[in-house]
Amino acid sequence: MKKFRIMIVAAAIVLISMSVNASEWDFYGSARVQTFITDSDLNNTTDFSESLQGNSRIGARVRVSDEVGGRFEYGASAGNANVRLLYGTWDFGVGQLTVGQDYTPLYMPVSNQVYGSDNGLAGWGEPYPGRDAQIKLVLGDFQIAAVATDSNYWNGTALVDTGSEVSMPAIEMQYKISVDNWFFGVAAGYNAFEINDQYDVDSYIGVVSAGATFGPVYLKGEVFAGENIGNMVSSDVSGTDAGKGHAMFNGTQVFDNEASGYELVAGYKINDMFSVETGVGYQRTELDGQDEDDVMAYYVQAPITLAPGVYIVPEIGRVDYKQSGQDEITYYGAKWQINF
Repeated sequence: MKKFRIMIVAAAIVLISMSVNASEWDFYGSARVQTFITDSDLNNTTDFSESLQGNSRIGARVRVSDEVGGRFEYGASAGNANVRLLYGTWDFGVGQLTVGQDYTPLYMPVSNQVYGSDNGLAGWGEPYPGRDAQIKLVLGDFQIAAVATDSNYWNGTALVDTGSEVSMPAIEMQYKISVDNWFFGVAAGYNAFEINDQYDVDSYIGVVSAGATFGPVYLKGEVFAGENIGNMVSSDVSGTDAGKGHAMFNGTQVFDNEASGYELVAGYKINDMFSVETGVGYQRTELDGQDEDDVMAYYVQAPITLAPGVYIVPEIGRVDYKQSGQDEITYYGAKWQINF
């Protein structure tokens, strides 16, 4: 029995070796630790935290042939391994087909904010869509994807999807061009579902992004507007789980949630070791012209490159949930990162 088990293990190793040799595997990793002191006005507390960031990662890009490839990436969300990326690609000449979990076409980030595990102003001006299951077609500078539908709505207490019915995937598209020292991009998304076979919930968003580099200086910005955007992108306008940009359903009526926001970022590269960046983001929602909620966040950071792939990023900033009774958070600290 013992010899049989050894033979099985040996055969498995040979098969894995043959598979690896048949493809080109480019492994990579990134270890990231955040150390921040956070002052909360609402709770009147000052806390220090040090933790492994959830976007620490290990993965590989795989090339099977000139036409077929793929990628996988595992993260460390809540200290546990989780799938960040897992997709395959097929280059058919005039375009590329992607199948799996990847960033969706609404993803056009401009901020390098590191607080909150490299939050990048997500939910505070950046319409971050995350990584979802999708079937994506890329044709040059244009991409369009059928994305897994989010059927959550706000019931006044929590986000739920009980009784939701989905008849189509969410549709997202992007067109982005980069020429010399500037870039310009537009993106749009649409998500739809039905509650209890009776109440329609439609979500849509439009995003415009642009930036330019002038020697050591760069300027970038983004603006967006939409309705019930929580079904497609992040929205954190209150510092709590309340709504998150979703439509509200009270059992007899749907209340749509209008949203808009912007972010502006400027940076200066002093030399190969030192640079500075500052950014500001603003985001607001309004539930059928009744309940308005908004947030503003801003930061200054001074990234330090100690060696290729070795970084320390000191940062100070503030997140101001602007409504009465909501928090105002001031933070300062640093992110520590080594890529390998």
